[in-house]
Amino acid sequence: MKWGISYTFSCLPYGRPLYEKILRRFGELSQVSSSTRFRNAEVLLKMGRRWCGGVDGQHVVELGTGWVSAVPLGFGLAGARVDTFDISYLVADDLFRQTRDVYRNRSEQLARASGTAPEKIRQRLKKIELAHNFSEACQLLGGSYHAPFDTTALPFKDGEVDMVISNLVLQCVPKDAIPLLLQESWRILKPGGVALHRIRMSDEYSPPGSGRNHLEYLKYSERIWNRWFNHSLKHINRLRAPQFLELFRQHGFGCLECIRKVDYESIPHLQQLTLAPSFRHMSWEDIATTNINVALRKIPVSEKQHSTTNKGFSFFPLFPVDVAPIMFF
Repeated sequence: MKWGISYTFSCLPYGRPLYEKILRRFGELSQVSSSTRFRNAEVLLKMGRRWCGGVDGQHVVELGTGWVSAVPLGFGLAGARVDTFDISYLVADDLFRQTRDVYRNRSEQLARASGTAPEKIRQRLKKIELAHNFSEACQLLGGSYHAPFDTTALPFKDGEVDMVISNLVLQCVPKDAIPLLLQESWRILKPGGVALHRIRMSDEYSPPGSGRNHLEYLKYSERIWNRWFNHSLKHINRLRAPQFLELFRQHGFGCLECIRKVDYESIPHLQQLTLAPSFRHMSWEDIATTNINVALRKIPVSEKQHSTTNKGFSFFPLFPVDVAPIMFF
């Protein structure tokens, strides 16, 4: 049913605004205050503290703003200059106001995650109190919101940005566009700059309680999946963790940290399926990895040649000896 609704709206001339109405009535947008994106923002902020010493004063570029602007707003309230980009204008004025209202009650959590003094966060919240929309709030915090925008051609000079971030975006990018996105991320990052990505690798058409395993979508061939399930309103590339990590390595990034969530309970179910040929060569742990939080460091050009000879997950020896480059939970 979920697939049928989105596919139908993707075929209609005014399908996108109609699809938004459905999301507002029944989906995540029906109750912004309970959105997981606030917790996701705190996870990314903690990663920023761990690998950059914090985000205050950092120039951050976000790929994929989304409907609920919790991540870029959270980084902005923590003191970063955030320029956020999306292929469609999604942050409606009322959604921004709801997001801002939630942060009034989450300022303490935001302060702990970012390492920012709570008073500074409250001051910045007061600064955007009268902002009419998300774009205006971004400007008041020193950043900007760009949508629609081609994120494979960002308006920055080479080496201008401290950090590139994305939250549950890369799994929605077509496979042939990911190399372009990573090339552009590498170009705009400063030498040693950091990229932080949260990636979900499960079937978004199979919500909890649906009775359908969220990894069952791996049984479909590429042809069938692209023909029927990918459309203008939703795209899921189905790449697995090792494939993402290999793409990062190929495009000049060293892996600082990769925290993986493996759904071991689904492995017996997967073993009963006839998986699509593109997944049959992988280990069950790789197939059943449903989420990764990855921190990457831009490798200088002079060191790229060295990194391409290392085929393991620890692509570049940049992580401290007391921090495992790959962790499972």
